[in-house]
Amino acid sequence: MKILLTNDDGIEAEGLQFLYEVLTKKAECFVVAPDQGRSCCSHGVTTHTSLEVVARRMNQWTVSGTPADCVRVGLLWLDLKPDLVVSGINHGGNLGVDILYSGTAAGAREASLLGVPAIAISQYMRRDIERDWDVSARRADIVLENILKRGSLGAGYWNVNLPALPKQLAALDFPISVCDPELQAMEFSFDDVSEPVEKGLETLKNAAPRSVQTLSYQGNYQARPRGKGSDVDLCFGGHATVSWLDSVRVGVRI
Repeated sequence: MKILLTNDDGIEAEGLQFLYEVLTKKAECFVVAPDQGRSCCSHGVTTHTSLEVVARRMNQWTVSGTPADCVRVGLLWLDLKPDLVVSGINHGGNLGVDILYSGTAAGAREASLLGVPAIAISQYMRRDIERDWDVSARRADIVLENILKRGSLGAGYWNVNLPALPKQLAALDFPISVCDPELQAMEFSFDDVSEPVEKGLETLKNAAPRSVQTLSYQGNYQARPRGKGSDVDLCFGGHATVSWLDSVRVGVRI
């Protein structure tokens, strides 16, 4: 089997490189990934500027573009002819409607649009649980095997989220649940973090109305909606979640 790997965290991301090391033990693997982090880039593609493709090491290339660009380059320019495209492991969950914003999901979606079976994999994180990318990669391998046993992937792609579980608690023993994405978006707000305006007399006399404000995104990932049986609910509860998505509808299945 030939597997093309990509991601949206950049080619040096640990999630990608540890997964590559695990999968090369059983398949011929290639990496075509962004030259820098492109998180939350959604399904952007580059059409008005040139893309730079650089061979970084054996079977690994960087592209100065998005994950979708990387898949296009791997399939259409490098002509790698993979049997499967795997996008990930993303550093953070891609649950519910976050799939719409996810560059990781877009890498898998682009592959499916080009006729190649694809799976996006993300690692849900919690601050109180230490990250171990070797364990994450081995968990991802288990979920991949579970999906591939189902047979033909069809005209779509799978979106996988790995649970945040302590390594010492049966690291490779966890439930795998097929489920639908949570359709309720998480709440967020903005804080004004603009530099304070000087209040000296001379400044006030000559000051123009402030035309630029600096805003900081604020949101509580753990407090997001989690309808019973949704990917958010199950992944937060320790399951690896597996959701089938229709590539031609671009977003979350309803």
